[in-house]
Amino acid sequence: MIRLTIATAFLVGGLLQRALGQSASASTGSEPSQCFGFAFGSWTPALDWQMAGHGSPVDSARVPRAPNGRGWAAIDVEHQSDSTLLLFPPWWPAGVSVKLTNRFASPADTISGHAVALVADGRKRPPTSSVRLWQVPCGR
Repeated sequence: MIRLTIATAFLVGGLLQRALGQSASASTGSEPSQCFGFAFGSWTPALDWQMAGHGSPVDSARVPRAPNGRGWAAIDVEHQSDSTLLLFPPWWPAGVSVKLTNRFASPADTISGHAVALVADGRKRPPTSSVRLWQVPCGR
């Protein structure tokens, strides 16, 4: 299981504010407005950077990170979507699309979804995985 913490710095009109019942507003200051933990299941097919057509392996230590070493995320990547995130984890910097299958009933909830690792070669089958998402404190 791969665990990841992502910082989302701008959630204007975003999924998680609607899911948590918060008003949409941009983050101010250096801290992200929301932070989330992710746990991925097994990937099918297995994650393989070169087989996905991305070329030579990436040194994840050199991949840019959000404040406090977190990964980056973009939300609302599908037109008028409130359930899709695009993650940029250091272990797959090309991006991982996460489609959530349910919503937060409360901030303490864990929600589930389906993840697809982006591949450079469209002829290749992209790796997919189940995923769980929960809110974590920012600034750690």
